Amino acid sequence: MPARRMFIVAGPPGGGKSSFFALSGFAGHAFNADDRAAELNGGSYENIPTSVRAVVNREFEEFVHANIRAGKSFALETTLRSGITFEQAKLTRENGFRVSMFYIALDTVERHIERVMRRAARGGHSASESTLRRIHASSLGNLPTALIPDKSGIEIVQIYDNSRSESRPGLVLETRRGRIVRLADGFPEWLQRALGWTQHDLERHRRELIT
Repeated sequence: MPARRMFIVAGPPGGGKSSFFALSGFAGHAFNADDRAAELNGGSYENIPTSVRAVVNREFEEFVHANIRAGKSFALETTLRSGITFEQAKLTRENGFRVSMFYIALDTVERHIERVMRRAARGGHSASESTLRRIHASSLGNLPTALIPDKSGIEIVQIYDNSRSESRPGLVLETRRGRIVRLADGFPEWLQRALGWTQHDLERHRRELIT
């Protein structure tokens, strides 16, 4: 019997989640809250009412529970703006699933805002600059918890830096069961800050990885 899996694609808006980690590539059952909200909003990603967001949040929760009950692998996309993803992951893990997260971001919040604005100009989903800054801060603030399996329910975490627009995102950190198994050269400063690592911490992790 194949392992049951929960796949989480996460990161602040504009980082490249949908472009590089299409949910359909992970599992046949997938949920993208932004796409669903637009569907209920007449196909538009603009000015989505809070009432629609509330409906989508309920559907999202039921999506997770339904797949757990059915024992089917599933994938979801999130900005990781709150801890609800960790609650869902822990519940899923407790029911025998393996949980993996793929997190992708850029080097500055300004770059995220710029890419979202360009996307909006093409008819994609958007938000105000203040909202984008708030989500970006919350997302990076929650990221360290993702690396602690007992707190997040997540077994495998891969973090990608998508700052170089001329190339594909680079895998800069991978953890398995809370242990670092990959640490890229040229470790990005934005991730070092998000994790609260000093330069000494980074060097220590490199030594531990070698030994």
